[in-house]
Amino acid sequence: MAGESKAKGNASFSAGNYTDAIRYFTDVINLAATNHVLYSNRSAAYASLNQYSEALTDAQRTVDLKPDWSKGYSRLGEAHHGLRQYEEAVSAYKKGFKVDPNNDTLKSGLADAQSAQAAAATASSRPRGPSNNLFGDAFGPNMWAKLATDPATRLYMQQPDFVNMMNDLQRNPSNLNLYLQEKV
Repeated sequence: MAGESKAKGNASFSAGNYTDAIRYFTDVINLAATNHVLYSNRSAAYASLNQYSEALTDAQRTVDLKPDWSKGYSRLGEAHHGLRQYEEAVSAYKKGFKVDPNNDTLKSGLADAQSAQAAAATASSRPRGPSNNLFGDAFGPNMWAKLATDPATRLYMQQPDFVNMMNDLQRNPSNLNLYLQEKV
């Protein structure tokens, strides 16, 4: 039963059926409550649904159970990042580096968390007031966190041309028409 539910959870996750994956992983956790991989997998499923509080709980349990496993720290960093707890995200990724200093997932997560942390610091130092930005906050300081955590855009964050385009749009949203004309 446990192996079958774990396999169904993995298959559901791979198919993008995160709610089903959570249910299957929960079933197995009820049978094997000390298996760190199950909590990690369920944390990823929760994060994919933007349920970062739940993802954080499972990521913390993962790290508690297996503190020498770098993937637990990447899950922890991702959950903190999704909750906009950038300082904690940076800290989690750095702890992961102590376990696995060459982990690309940790490197990418750390860079994203540091960018979001810097953007949030910049945004908090700007005066508040009415915005005359046609696009509202679409290209604002939370843009990177949204792109990095949304399953629909997460993979684009690994493409330098996309990242460059988004950097440009964040600086100058009125350039959107230029990019739209290139694709038509």
